Parts: sequence; C-alpha cells; structure tokens
Amino acid sequence: MESLIYISYISLVSWLYISFIHGRSFSSDEGLFWKNKIIFEEKLNFNKPLVFTDSICVMIPARNEEKTILKTLNSIKNQSYKNLQVVVVDDNSSDKTKKIVNKFKKCFKNLILLKGKQLPSGWVGKTWALKQAVDQANKKFFNYYLFLDSDITFSKNLIKKVIQFSKSENFLMISLMAKLNCNSFWEKMLIPSFIFFFQKLYPFNYVNNKKKKLAAAAGGFIFCKASEFKKENLYNKISNKVIDDCNIAKLLKKNGAIWLGLTNQIKSGRSYKNLKSIWNMVSRTAFEQLNHSLILLFICILGLTIIYLFPLAIMFIILLFFQLDLQQLHLVVVNFTSLILMIRIVLPTLNFYGVNKHFALAIPITAILYICMTITSAVNYTLFFGNTWKGRKY
Repeated sequence: MESLIYISYISLVSWLYISFIHGRSFSSDEGLFWKNKIIFEEKLNFNKPLVFTDSICVMIPARNEEKTILKTLNSIKNQSYKNLQVVVVDDNSSDKTKKIVNKFKKCFKNLILLKGKQLPSGWVGKTWALKQAVDQANKKFFNYYLFLDSDITFSKNLIKKVIQFSKSENFLMISLMAKLNCNSFWEKMLIPSFIFFFQKLYPFNYVNNKKKKLAAAAGGFIFCKASEFKKENLYNKISNKVIDDCNIAKLLKKNGAIWLGLTNQIKSGRSYKNLKSIWNMVSRTAFEQLNHSLILLFICILGLTIIYLFPLAIMFIILLFFQLDLQQLHLVVVNFTSLILMIRIVLPTLNFYGVNKHFALAIPITAILYICMTITSAVNYTLFFGNTWKGRKY
C-alpha cells in the first residue's frame, strides 16, 4: 500500500506541474500551454496595410501525392500574390503526381517541376527533396521561402498576413500548425492528443521566447527569410533527420527570433481513416524524438505509465478488490484528482478541433497506444534497420 501511495503522489504532483507550471512564461499573457491561446489570426493587429513587393519561393516536396497536390497548388494560385514562384520536387513518384503538376503548369506559369534525383545514402527523402528545391531557388533572388507539404490548403491572402506578421517582429521563421483532419473515429481518438503531446513537448511560449533555447516547427507550413539559406543550404546540415521541421527551427533560432502557433486558416488534406495509418505516422519519428536512446525510451514509458495509467488503474484496483478504509479512500481521492486534471487540460485541444469532449475520457487509452507506437518505432529501428515511410526505410 505504501508504494501505491508513493506512486499516486508522484502522478498528482506531475499533473499539478503540467497543469499550472510547465511551459509557462509568467511574464507573458499567453499563460498555460494547454489552453491553446497562441493562435496566428488572433495575433494580427495592423493599423495600416503594407505594400507587398517581397518575392517568395514556395517549395513543395511531393512523393505519390496525386490525391492532395492539386488542392495545394490551387490554394497557392488563389492567393492572388503576384511576386511568387512555386518549385515542386517530384520525389520519384510512381503515381500521377508528375502528370497533375504538369497539367497545372498550363494555367500557372510561375511553377517549376523538378525531377528529384535518386535518394543518396545518409539522406531522408523529404530533406533531400527540399535541399534540391532550395538549391534551385538560390539561383535567383527571393526575400522569403515557404516550405509547404503537398497536402496543405490555406485561406486567401494568408501569405500577405504572414509577411505582415513576420515584419512586425522581424521573425526569421514563422511556422503554422495545419489543422489536421478529425473526421474518422481514430482521428478523433488520437489526433487531438497528438497535438496536445506536441505542445507539451514543445510549449509554444518557450519556442516563441527569444531567451529560451527550445525550438520547434510544424513541417506543413514553414515561412522563412531566404537569406538564412543563401550562405549555406541548411538542409545539408540535417540530411539524416526524419524530424526535419524541428531541426530546421533549431538552426534558425540560433540566428534570431522564430514563431510557432496554431491556426484555423491552414488545413491538411491527409486523412487517417484507420489506426494503422496513424500508427505508421507516429512510429516513423517517435524513437528519433528520443535520440534513439533505449534509456530515454525506458524513462518515457515509465513516465507515461505513472502519469497517465496509474491513476485509473489504482482507482479500479481499490474499488474492485478492497473494502474502503480511510487510507484507501485517501488514495481514491488523490488519483481521482489526477484524472480530473488529466481530462481538464486536454479539453481545449478537443474543442479547437471540434471533437466531442467525451473523447477526453479516453486519454489513458490514447497514452497506452502512443506508448505502443513508440515501442514499435524503437523495435523497427533497433531490430529491423529502420522505420518505413512512403516505401523507404529510415
């Protein structure tokens, strides 16, 4: 019983810390990381319109994206931004991606389709494609580079708003987290918690604080000053990194201010209709997030188990197998408090994604699934020579 009390208080203290202290900048009015207050459109406050003369190169890596890339290209076309060029890198697609892009070129002249070279040893597919895109863009002068995934669509005039915001604080990078689909059961079950875990790992307050070293980005939409890539193509420095977005953010933050936030104005067209598709997406990067360390893997599993699973498990054990005395009632209260805190802090993310609040009750189950995904990532990397993504093993 003493060990149960000890673990229960570890869990409770952890949830009190996560709920009220973690990732908090007390000098900022943005408050707690889980309240989702850092939203791009709510930060826009410009008294006068700017004259838009800046040149932009939009770079899109595309590997077998026939289902989504046309919507992405139309979204760019509908921006009505004149001084803009698009570079699509066909990363050895085996579907109709190249055909769709070539057809689109007939109505959008400022588009270059690069045939991606074969993936060399020591490179990840996306970083290799973007390295080629940057090399192409560096042949001309551009003020900004926009790195865009091939499943992204965004609202009209968003690029103008991003330029305005970038100039307002002289940001080297602005990254906006595209709103992921939450239509299927498994998307509702796992996507909001995925975003919650990301914000817990990379509190946006800290990412956006110039005095903090923490850096992160959301790879679907990364807007940067082109000058940062002129002296040296930064993708050469992260050639083997599967988590390309956060590693680019680290390099850029060494040189100046960056900003990361949520938005309702960018959406992802990629669907995850079953558990397997989300499992593959998470396991692709999970073990790299732990620096391929088995020690960190053990700490991660232990921590998630104590924080997310023990409160519910201990309550069930006591209520089912013990007659409640004062000590056991005390344990129930402590663990119930942990569960309430756990459910409370995930609610804003569910609300942001328009998912029924009852899915908050499933957070211990989602934690189990993410633990298993992380273990899968480690097993694939350690025993099967890498995790597979889009037909490639990393």
